Amino acid sequence: MSAEFAKTHLREHLVSLLVAPVAEGFWSIYDSAKELCERNGQTDQILRTFQNMLTRIPDWNEATLTTEEERIVKQTKCTYMDDLLMGVFISYMKAFANLHYKGKQSELKIDFQRPNLSKFIHELYKTSARKFWQVAYFFKTVGVTAEQQARNRQDIEKMIAECMEQVIRGFLPWEAIAKKYFNEDGGAEAESESESEDEETPSGSKGVSFGDDESDDDDEDDDDKPEIHLGEEDGTIEFEDLDKPEPVPAPEPEKEIDPLAEIEGKVGEDTLVLNL
Repeated sequence: MSAEFAKTHLREHLVSLLVAPVAEGFWSIYDSAKELCERNGQTDQILRTFQNMLTRIPDWNEATLTTEEERIVKQTKCTYMDDLLMGVFISYMKAFANLHYKGKQSELKIDFQRPNLSKFIHELYKTSARKFWQVAYFFKTVGVTAEQQARNRQDIEKMIAECMEQVIRGFLPWEAIAKKYFNEDGGAEAESESESEDEETPSGSKGVSFGDDESDDDDEDDDDKPEIHLGEEDGTIEFEDLDKPEPVPAPEPEKEIDPLAEIEGKVGEDTLVLNL
C-alpha cells in the first residue's frame, strides 16, 4: 500500500467522522443566536448576532473544548479518533518522504509535535468560523425554501471538509520538511562541488598583484643587465654589453678558451643554462 493511498483514505475517513458533528455544532450556535434575537424581539439581527458568536470561538476555554470533544466522540462512536488523527499525520509525513531524493543518508528524522484531538477540533472550529463569518447567510432559514436550505447544508459541510485539509497542513512542520527532505542533499552536492573546484585550482594562482614599486625595480634591474637576443633562424645567441669592457687576456695562452665558441657548441644541445 503506497503512502499516497494511505494518506487519502485516512484523511477521508477522518473527514467523514468530523464534518457532520462540527456542522451540527455551528448549527447549534446559529440556533442560540436565533433564540436570543427572538427573545429580544430583534429577528432582523440574527445573522449579525451569529457572526458575533463566531468571533468568540477562538476564546473557548478548556471546559468547552472538553465538552465538545466528548460530544463528537460519543456521536461518532469512534473511540480511536485520536489514533486515527495520528495516522493521518504519519501518512502525510511518509508521502513527503517518498519524494525525498535519498543521497548519503537513507533515513531522516524530523521533530514533530502532533496536536491532541481537542486542539485539532478547536483549530477546525476556528478556521471554519472565519469562512462562515463571510457567508453567514448559508445558515439562514427564515424565508428560505427547503431546497435552498438543503443546498446550503451541503455547501457548509463541503467548506468544513476544505477547512480540515487546511488545518492538517497548518500543523505540518513545513520548515523541517523543506530542509530535511528537499534541501539537505542539494547543499551537500554544492559543498562537494566547491571542494572539488578548490582542489583543481592551483594554490599559486589565487591572486595576482601588480605593484608600481616592483615594476620600477624591475626596470632599474633591466637597465643594469645586458640584453640577450635569441635568433630564430640561425640559433645563435648575441650579447650586447652596454659598458663594452675590453676583453681581458688570459694569463696562459696555451689554455685560452673562446667563450663564443663554447656557447655556439652548446646551442645544439637540448638544455642551455646561462649563468649571468
